[in-house]
Amino acid sequence: MMTRRDSVRNRERLVDAAREVFAEHGFGATLDDIARHAGLGTGTAYRNFPNKRAIAAEVLREATEQIAVDAREALEVEDPWDALVQFFERTGARQAADRGLYETLTGQGDDEVQARIWPEIVAAVTELFNRAYRAGAIRPDAAVQDIAAIFALLGPAFEMSRAIDPNLWRRYLALLLDALRPANQPDLPVGPPPVESLDLILRVGKRNL
Repeated sequence: MMTRRDSVRNRERLVDAAREVFAEHGFGATLDDIARHAGLGTGTAYRNFPNKRAIAAEVLREATEQIAVDAREALEVEDPWDALVQFFERTGARQAADRGLYETLTGQGDDEVQARIWPEIVAAVTELFNRAYRAGAIRPDAAVQDIAAIFALLGPAFEMSRAIDPNLWRRYLALLLDALRPANQPDLPVGPPPVESLDLILRVGKRNL
């Protein structure tokens, strides 16, 4: 007879397995795949989680919230440009290593997590950008909303990194960040998208991979 302790242990095994399976395979993985990876039966998986989105929400909530933490920690860096770079590098490293996290940010995870996390990220990154504006460290027509497009553009780089070299995405991040630096160049031809469209930018970027 299964005890409450057994049930808790099985749930923990499923969550641990889901973390590894989603990181490697993304949301193409099934709840059956997760149960198999955990060494448990499919029935046990479905008794704990009604579908893979439910377990994905639990697995990826902490990972997505960590992005806002990365931004807040970057504010402790004295140099405003170095602070921005640290944020993008840390967040990029998490997405490169965790396909499930990237797919969550591109709208394939839990909608509730998606709706909650972006305002937190934007609030923290806005302060990073404001510091950089005041220091003249980034071009004045760059906008906080551009972070969504940068991560969307990095999507193919993450895929190339998985196939060729785990660190290849860093090359393309450096090229993208270089475009944020102030320089003697014309203003950008159009303004940034509205803040409300951040999740749409990422969803479109994912569909184009």
